[in-house]
Amino acid sequence: MGRRLRAPNELLRRTEVAEAGELPVYHENLLRVMKRSHECAELARKREQERQARYYNRRVRNRREFQAGDLVWMHNPPRGKKATKFVHQWMGPLRIVEPAGFDNFVLKREDKAGKVETIIAHVSFLISYHYPEPLLDQVALDIDEQIAYEERQSEWNESEAAAPVLTATISLEPATTKRGKKRVRTASDGIVGHDVTRGLLVERRRRRRRNRAGQYVLEYELSPCSDPNRWETDDKERWLVDGRARARWISVKEYERLHNGERVVEDPWIEEDV
Repeated sequence: MGRRLRAPNELLRRTEVAEAGELPVYHENLLRVMKRSHECAELARKREQERQARYYNRRVRNRREFQAGDLVWMHNPPRGKKATKFVHQWMGPLRIVEPAGFDNFVLKREDKAGKVETIIAHVSFLISYHYPEPLLDQVALDIDEQIAYEERQSEWNESEAAAPVLTATISLEPATTKRGKKRVRTASDGIVGHDVTRGLLVERRRRRRRNRAGQYVLEYELSPCSDPNRWETDDKERWLVDGRARARWISVKEYERLHNGERVVEDPWIEEDV
């Protein structure tokens, strides 16, 4: 190569110092290519690490972090003879008092009145409790309407069961029975043509719908008997869509208001199931 051959001992233990010259052009290109290759390799390494971490943690849930004062649900599956699939498996709401160590928390029950009950539970049995207050108010109203409707139904059934039965024998004392007040709907046949300004409605069908709180509420489907544009009531806009009459599902409370106002009539073409 045009240079003097030097022994390894001379290379390792030489004492002479020479000044370094400028790098050749090919050396500069080589360093530039190596630097670019290193950057590409580093980018590929980070991308592969993220992919492997995502694949490894695909079934791992995020660790829940609770603080003192948070409201939580606690998993409490039923046990015993009454443990059916319809029994609620979560207890709460409970409020976190303080951490008890080893991912355990001291909980205070807020779903029962009276003596305060304290529970210690592991974080794996807890989930966050979130529920907007307006929805709670609506759920309470739905429950009250459902309870009131069931009470009226039971009174009607009891009054019908206690009706006197005519027999061929002569009774010594007249039997008196107290009948409950039952809703009587006027037939719509012959009314629609004579009075179209009252805003009469026909009940088509009923259904039980599950609300956001998981409670079943009763609803009625009512249809206008005449053109709502000719009504003299305040709610005629609710029964119109693009200027045409439409049927609506209403709650028990609204149905009672319309029925008390003698606006619900019976459809003569629909037979009532017994």
